[in-house]
Amino acid sequence: MFTGRKILAVLIPVLIVTAFTGCREKLEPITPDYVEYGWELYALEDYRGSIPHFVDGAALDADYADAWNGLGWAYAGLGDADSSALNFTTGKAIDDTTAVGDDILAGLAFAKLAQGEYAAAILNGETVLARTPSWSFTHNTSLTSLRLALTVATAYYGLGEFDSSLVWIQRELNETFLTDVSTLQGRSELATELAEWADGLP
Repeated sequence: MFTGRKILAVLIPVLIVTAFTGCREKLEPITPDYVEYGWELYALEDYRGSIPHFVDGAALDADYADAWNGLGWAYAGLGDADSSALNFTTGKAIDDTTAVGDDILAGLAFAKLAQGEYAAAILNGETVLARTPSWSFTHNTSLTSLRLALTVATAYYGLGEFDSSLVWIQRELNETFLTDVSTLQGRSELATELAEWADGLP
């Protein structure tokens, strides 16, 4: 039979544990937590949903490059080249040398091509390919150096540097492709080759 004293003997330790547990400081998410969840949503192609998490991560630590990287790619997924380029540019100022830096520069190359800023697209794309020839996007490995090389070749075409565009096509994408880019027909054939690769790559 439980007396009042026996009941207290059982309850007091429980109450003490409960009290200490209840008073334990609540753990708040840190920057990598927000950013990692943002990438999880990105992988589900919920680009709009991922943005607030990347924003929260950047708000906690403005020097956390992967938060800006995530924002750049999320806006790219939404087709917003201007916002994408802006966030990639912020991230580039923090990190342009690591694997995250490669993803930032590659994303910036894509965004600059979409904006029609061909020289910037070339600069960023060539930088990545020079140091990481087998680059692929960390969060979507179907996006590879081939797409980046095509971006560079397309940007050279946009600048009217047809010889350089042809060199990139032959070196990185189709070594058997031949045409005379000094002629209008050759430039047209090169444009067709670029378009076919654009349609065929992820």
